[in-house]
Amino acid sequence: MSIAVLSDMDLGARRASAVSLTKQLVARLADIGVDAKIFGSLSSGKFNAQSDIDLLVTECPRHLKYKIEGLVEDGLPGFRFDVVYLDEIPAHRRHRFLETVTDAGDLR
Repeated sequence: MSIAVLSDMDLGARRASAVSLTKQLVARLADIGVDAKIFGSLSSGKFNAQSDIDLLVTECPRHLKYKIEGLVEDGLPGFRFDVVYLDEIPAHRRHRFLETVTDAGDLR
């Protein structure tokens, strides 16, 4: 079945899986000193069949930077994702991200 023709039930199950996996992933990242928030469609409630999972890394030990993508890939099987590092966002754009982030524990 193509992602584009997911039924409402399948989409609900896909979203539930995305929420569950994201919560688990963010908890694992926190265990190693990485603070990650969620933004985008999963955070805003607009998650759909084409959505990816967007993570904003707000704190990260220097030695783990750029190694996180592998952990995210392993933690979100079957989902596309983006990892954005807060310290790499130009200062004049940071507010746009910070205004829309959600803690993984608040995802429903």
